[in-house]
Amino acid sequence: MKTYLMFTSLAALIMFAGAAISSDMMAPKAGAVKIDNYAFGPKTITSTPGSEVIWINNDSSSHTVRINGHESPRLRKGGEYRHTFAKAGEYHYQCGIHQSMKGTVVIADASGADGIQAKAKLTGTTIPAPSHSAVPSPVKKHITRNGSTISIVDFMRFSPTELSVPAGTEVTWNNHDGSNHIIQIGNVKSPRLRHDKSFSYRFEKTGEYPFICAIHGKKMSGKIIVE
Repeated sequence: MKTYLMFTSLAALIMFAGAAISSDMMAPKAGAVKIDNYAFGPKTITSTPGSEVIWINNDSSSHTVRINGHESPRLRKGGEYRHTFAKAGEYHYQCGIHQSMKGTVVIADASGADGIQAKAKLTGTTIPAPSHSAVPSPVKKHITRNGSTISIVDFMRFSPTELSVPAGTEVTWNNHDGSNHIIQIGNVKSPRLRHDKSFSYRFEKTGEYPFICAIHGKKMSGKIIVE
C-alpha cells in the first residue's frame, strides 16, 4: 500500500511539473536589457513582432531610453521601462541623458525574410535582401522622421531637438518635465504647459521653424524641418 501511494504521489508530481514547464514555455517572454556601468546589455537584442522589451536600470545614475522619437521617464536605480514592438524591423535607441549609450532591438519575423536578415546580421553572414523587403534606414542623431511628437523631459530638454515632417503634419509637444513650459514658434505661443499637458501645431508650408521655451529661453530650443 505504501509503495502504491509513493508511486501515485510521484506520478502526480511529475504531471504537475510537466504542466508548469509546458505553461512556462508557451507563455510569451519579454526580452530584457540591463543598464549597468553606463552601458546597455546586451547591446543588440532580437525578438518577434508583438514582443515586449524591458529596460532595467542597475546603475546608481539615472538614465532614459529614447527610441522612435519618444523618450522614457527618467529611470532611477531599479527602475524599469517597457516598450512593445508591433512590426518587424531594426530599431536603434540611446540614453537621452548619456548619448554615447546606444543599443539596437531587432524585431524579426522568424517565418519570413526579416528573420533571415536578422539572423544573418547577428552571425556575420551577408544575405542580400529580397527586392520586396524594405531595408531599415540608419537613425540620425537627434533627428527623427517617423514621428510627430516632441517630449519635454527631465533637465528641461526637448527630445528630439530636431524633427523632420512632411507639410501638413500636426506636431505635438508633451510636457513630461516637472516644470512649466511655453512653446514659442515665431509669433505663436502655446498656453503654459503644466506636467503631462500638451500643445499641438500644424505646419502647412515647407521650411525650417526654430522653437524655444518662452519661459526658459534659448537654452531650451529645437527645430521643426517641414519637407
